[in-house]
Amino acid sequence: MTYQRADQKNPYMGLDNKICRNPVYWCRLHQVWLSEDDVERKRCKCKLTFDMIGTYRCGCLERKEVRIPCEKIQSSS
Repeated sequence: MTYQRADQKNPYMGLDNKICRNPVYWCRLHQVWLSEDDVERKRCKCKLTFDMIGTYRCGCLERKEVRIPCEKIQSSS
C-alpha cells in the first residue's frame, strides 16, 4: 500500500490515505494532517524517552490553525 502525502491535489490528506476532517496538527515527517483524535490514537504527544521513564512530544508534530471551507469538505465526501 502506498501512503499519500498532502499535496495540491489533496491538500488535507491525513492518515490511512483519507482526507483529514479536522486538521489541527501537521506531521513534517509523513507530510500529512492529523486531528486531535489522530494524535491521541497514534500517541504522537507521548513518546517514551530512551530511559523508558520520561515522555516527550514528537519533534515532527506542529500545531497549525487551518480553516477548511465547507464546500471543500462536502465535495470530497
